Amino acid sequence: MILTVTMNPSIDTRYQLDKLIIDDVNRVTPEKTAGGKGLNVSRVLLQLGDDVLATGLLGGHMGAYMAELMDADGVKNDFVPIAGETRICLNILHEGNQTELLESGPQIAPAELEAFTAKFAELAAKADVVTLSGSLPRGVDAGYYAELVKIAELRAQGAARHLGCIAGAALESNAKPELVKPNLTEINGLLGTSFTTDDVDALREALAADGRFAGIPWVVVSMGAAGSVGFHEGRAFRAKTPAIAAVNATGSGDSTIAGFAHAIAAGADDVTVLKTANTCGKLNAMDPKTGHLVMDRWDEIYNSVEVVEL
Repeated sequence: MILTVTMNPSIDTRYQLDKLIIDDVNRVTPEKTAGGKGLNVSRVLLQLGDDVLATGLLGGHMGAYMAELMDADGVKNDFVPIAGETRICLNILHEGNQTELLESGPQIAPAELEAFTAKFAELAAKADVVTLSGSLPRGVDAGYYAELVKIAELRAQGAARHLGCIAGAALESNAKPELVKPNLTEINGLLGTSFTTDDVDALREALAADGRFAGIPWVVVSMGAAGSVGFHEGRAFRAKTPAIAAVNATGSGDSTIAGFAHAIAAGADDVTVLKTANTCGKLNAMDPKTGHLVMDRWDEIYNSVEVVEL
């Protein structure tokens, strides 16, 4: 089973407009989704045929509605209830642009976080892979993901269990997830650098010299349309992806994480892991739905992803 964690979920509401008229009425037809990075991961894993369970925090009328949306999507879920109201986030697609309005989310009480920590420990003990994705709500310390990483490591039984993680905060502690996947902008922010997609060798040296990445088996840096670079236990790879007509890139990073979780859980080799993850990211960008793949083009895109060992 793959466990996905979404600590600050949202009702994602998408508006498609030919033109956004400022300071006037814009009539729209909304598309509502159970949102949050972990839930995007969940939906993609379902398409890939995995047994997946979503967890996190839900509260209020919006939380109840979000549970209905997850059930409608076929996403198994076991969330901890909170007193605050689950947030709403707006995504406005207009004139080739994407404007987002993101609520900060509810304040989490210490007792609510304790209840989730206990729930997570229970669920992580049954999981083969755990993914930690997205922002943390108010009242939750930035180092909380690292705490969850440690819990998952303690609860895991046997060498077959893995931990997937996209949380940069885990790097600041001695917690060692199986995989981290920052994008190039996030890496430059962490390292204080200005690497471009052409600076792979320099990036490799910088990551090797930074103790925060030591002991993490998989370090993958995604680069948007330029693909990604992956470093796995001393080996380095460059993944190049085909040019596509992107429809909606929202959720492509989450879809990539789903690909990693799927392939790692299946015990795939390094090249297959990277091809699978990059294929998922591309197929999400080709679909108007967030956290959804154009599966009928899987073979075409998968076979077009080129992975070369450096």
